[in-house]
Amino acid sequence: MSSTNEMHLIREVAIRYVGARRRVPSKITRPEEVAQYLRRRVRDDAREHFVAIYLDGRHRPIADSVVSIGTATASLVHPREVFQPAIALGSVALLIAHNHPSGDVTPSAEDLEVTRRLAEAGRILGVTLLDHVVWARSGAFHSIRESHPGHLSAAG
Repeated sequence: MSSTNEMHLIREVAIRYVGARRRVPSKITRPEEVAQYLRRRVRDDAREHFVAIYLDGRHRPIADSVVSIGTATASLVHPREVFQPAIALGSVALLIAHNHPSGDVTPSAEDLEVTRRLAEAGRILGVTLLDHVVWARSGAFHSIRESHPGHLSAAG
């Protein structure tokens, strides 16, 4: 077996293992499913947690990552930290989300700017950003795809 084939086999096994270990749903397609999944995943809701959920070609979760933990009102996010695992995992799409400890799920101007920047980075890298969901422990959530689709659409 060639070295390239061995590397491909190792990567495929690692992706399956990560996905199975997380016990994620077979598919996350709606913003409420993102919020529900993350309410179980993120226990500390006193600070903002920015999370990426990495998806395969059929939009099934491969893995997730807490990219950043911030303060009660802010979280620092850089495209490098979001997309490095996506590339390593062979992800073709991702969902991003973060909580608002205040309970108000209205996205801030900074939330919209981060969404726009990450969508552009994803276009360059060939990893599609499907949505950015803002959620709260109360059950409230907000889909930036639904309210601001221009922040996720292809650059013109």
